[in-house]
Amino acid sequence: MSTKHSLEQIVNVAKEIYRNSTLNDCFFEIFGNRLMLQSIWSQIDLEKNERIKFQKPYFFEVDHSQKVQLLHIGQSQPIRNDIWNVKSPNNLLNAILTTWKENGEDRQFLEIWKDDVKTENLNLTKLEKHSKVYENSSCLGSFVWSSDSTKIAYVAEIKNTNKEKSFFTSKISTENDCLNENNYEEKYANYHRDEWGEQYVGKSQSTIALYDLETKDLKVLENLPEDFAPATLTWYDNKGLVFNAYYTKPYRLGLIYCPIRKSELFYYDLLEKKCTQLTNYESENLRDPKFSNDFQNLVWLQNQARGPHFQCSKLMIMNWKTKEIKTVLDIVDQPKNSNDFPGLFAVNLTKNCWSSDNKRLILDSQWLGRNRIILVDIEQKTVINLNNGIGEVDSLNVLKIQNDWICGVLQSYNKRPSLVLAKLPEKGQEENINWFLTKESDSLIEKASIELLDFKPTIPDTIFPKLNFQSIFVQAKNKNDTLVIFPHGGPHSAYGCEYSPHVAVMYSLGYSILLINYRGSSGFGQNSIDSLPGKIGTNDVNDCQQAAEFLKSKYGFKNAVLYGGSHGGYLTAQLIGQFPDFYSAAAARNPVTHLETMLFTSDIPDWIICEGLGEYDYDFKIGGCEIPKKLFEKSPMCHVNKVKTPTLLMMGNVDLRVPCTQSIEYYKALKSRNVPVKLLSYKEDNHPLEKPHTTADCIIHTLLWYEKYID
Repeated sequence: MSTKHSLEQIVNVAKEIYRNSTLNDCFFEIFGNRLMLQSIWSQIDLEKNERIKFQKPYFFEVDHSQKVQLLHIGQSQPIRNDIWNVKSPNNLLNAILTTWKENGEDRQFLEIWKDDVKTENLNLTKLEKHSKVYENSSCLGSFVWSSDSTKIAYVAEIKNTNKEKSFFTSKISTENDCLNENNYEEKYANYHRDEWGEQYVGKSQSTIALYDLETKDLKVLENLPEDFAPATLTWYDNKGLVFNAYYTKPYRLGLIYCPIRKSELFYYDLLEKKCTQLTNYESENLRDPKFSNDFQNLVWLQNQARGPHFQCSKLMIMNWKTKEIKTVLDIVDQPKNSNDFPGLFAVNLTKNCWSSDNKRLILDSQWLGRNRIILVDIEQKTVINLNNGIGEVDSLNVLKIQNDWICGVLQSYNKRPSLVLAKLPEKGQEENINWFLTKESDSLIEKASIELLDFKPTIPDTIFPKLNFQSIFVQAKNKNDTLVIFPHGGPHSAYGCEYSPHVAVMYSLGYSILLINYRGSSGFGQNSIDSLPGKIGTNDVNDCQQAAEFLKSKYGFKNAVLYGGSHGGYLTAQLIGQFPDFYSAAAARNPVTHLETMLFTSDIPDWIICEGLGEYDYDFKIGGCEIPKKLFEKSPMCHVNKVKTPTLLMMGNVDLRVPCTQSIEYYKALKSRNVPVKLLSYKEDNHPLEKPHTTADCIIHTLLWYEKYID
């Protein structure tokens, strides 16, 4: 029989787990054979309902053979939650973008710091050159120093001129700043403005601003391309900026988690104030351009701007002098074995990704269910997995690269994030890279073990019959009788063996967890991605159920329960509808439940067309008499009459990706059939449900729900 836990026990375990910190960033300072690494961490403070940041210094000594010795770890110090904090290339200055509330409104300030002294403090809000600067977490955001440390370029929302709310309260005159017959559409605030969807409220039309530290001049660049929204910036020496920019017509679709939106590359010459379009694909997504250290070559990620929202990407390179474009890494359909490169699966390139010799790139990528750091030789067009000494079930990601020193984050489901350090070996010796682990976090290993499981589908795909899928089994050492089935969202994402507070809380209380990378998951080649559109509700559901039945039988679990968010919530609802007698309880966070109604309310209607119908057309038209019926048949709502499983639903009221009406519809459908159901509503939360109190609250309610219905 499963051990029951009290509310107090569950809350106390959640508090303990959420005290664990996450590595976010770091800064290098190198002095001869001494190296100081200032690491930046974040932690959730549940009592104050906030995320706090702190810094911790590490001091190393490096001998002639590049062997690293840790000399000292300094005391942690709390730091401000700034929007941007970027060190200049000469390491003498810090540019910080921060906010300050005045009369209840946010004011943005650009601060310049030198030798621990704030030398400049620009009130950007008061200057009114533009609206808010885009933040660090935004794929539209960028904040970069010129190579000579004299200029800062960043992306911000254009100045908002839509202020008048009524014809009867505004001054109608011929003055330029007032409402008149020529500019009322520009000035009238009640006109709808297309925005970039989920988590990008207030972001409609971006622009590029430039601050010159020598002249003290802040300006918005002129002659930027019309019908485009600038995004990621990279400096060409000190002469100009290269950036990718998204098409804004016919209208803006959701951008976050969707690196498939149509975009092009542009170059802005600061001297001539002229913008030149470098590419003209019209049907591709180009993102995150990066110049080599010598400014001879430009690289970027590229994939088709249609179909699944996350795909295998090409790595492209442009010779800046000749403007010739070549492919360094092409799309990989399917790796032949587990050691072969499965293709480049990355949303962005890493910062300072070029090696000192300008011949190699160090990148993050998903690799068959694990996150890995890879090296790309741009001359040989080869890939090396820099996993020497890294465990099979560990995740490794780049944090910062400087002078060929790589600082990374090592973690797993039973290992809290730790900082690792390595010097990139000479060309040809990269496989011998030696990772130095600063501190082993092994306390959680005592609570759970990890096993990778490969499955051959019982129902193979007719187009891609050789595709298998993978699951990650996290077994609690002090296990109870309950197995949690945890399908990921996306659906084109993957579990990468990264530390998860939700998983840690579960196994700390005796629950074992099965995380399923079903067919369609990223990091397994493009064929895996292409196998799922049009087959959601069948291929992904069958894979999850196959893995669940196998694990439940093999280890003798008495209960199987479900936990999933977004498309994982979709699968949760599908599984309790299609297999009504298998699951004891279910919990779904912002689940997709009714594709037909979501088509008209989501910020990504193309996702419904692609995944539900298998159509890849970017310029799809919303509407049509045949579409609703087909989408209903792919929806969990189609099976709701069979559901018996007690179900907990959790929704964010300001979710634009999977609107809260999806949860409300499903809640009412279950309620009308007398199925035990509860709905949690988080009024200020969006799709991820990740506000400090919300994320912990969700897992506590979920576990209480399980324990109410398991035997």
